[in-house]
Amino acid sequence: MSERRILWWAAVASIWTFIAWGNRIGLLTGDEASDPWTWIRVGGSLLFGLVLAGIAVLLRRGRPIAPWMRWVFIGFGMLMLIIWFRSSASVLSGDESVAFKTVHIVLALISVGLGIVLTGLGIRSPRRGEGTAAGRRG
Repeated sequence: MSERRILWWAAVASIWTFIAWGNRIGLLTGDEASDPWTWIRVGGSLLFGLVLAGIAVLLRRGRPIAPWMRWVFIGFGMLMLIIWFRSSASVLSGDESVAFKTVHIVLALISVGLGIVLTGLGIRSPRRGEGTAAGRRG
């Protein structure tokens, strides 16, 4: 897969993460701030969003995919699976409205979908020197 396409997916996942979790930052200062799970799902997601944005910038500037970038992609995918599996189970078993449940299931599907795509990129993206611009020059 081309680095340009990987850059695109990293940027999309970053933007989506900020959209989905940016408005939840208040949870880190409210009543739920003492719950470690809140910090993992909100803080962890936003941190991954920042790192993914940084990766997109590095790739845009022509930097080849580094091994740490591959692990960020895989870590993001795993975090999205864990967060949304747990959150979806909680939302579906709760007594929230149908609209609330629908919104959260859509958020979960998009987030997990992006996580699966990035995990696949982390697993399949070229290693340093394999099919990258740097590798073809050398």
